[in-house]
Amino acid sequence: MEAGRQVVRRRRLDEPAWREVLQRFDGARMTVEDFCRAEGLCRSSFTRWRRRLRTPAEGAVPVVAKASKQETPTAFVDLGMLGSGGSAAPLPALDLRIELGGGVVVHLVRR
Repeated sequence: MEAGRQVVRRRRLDEPAWREVLQRFDGARMTVEDFCRAEGLCRSSFTRWRRRLRTPAEGAVPVVAKASKQETPTAFVDLGMLGSGGSAAPLPALDLRIELGGGVVVHLVRR
């Protein structure tokens, strides 16, 4: 190890400990970076646990399905105009599934 260089050992926290950390952050009135520095936390771990423990009511987007490794990407699909805006006629049904990769899928349905 080089002289004068300090090795920072980060804490490993379990789920209940991360819940406590996130509660402290909610009342801290600090930026994520400042809070993580003060707590000795890795910012990426903080962000990952914050996303993981967020409930759907707090704005998390549920994953509809995981992408299969066997699926091959398809070319762009032009859906055309989905509605004319001023028409009194009902809009056509829509069932759109977008796979963003990494197991994230957006599924829009209009009946």
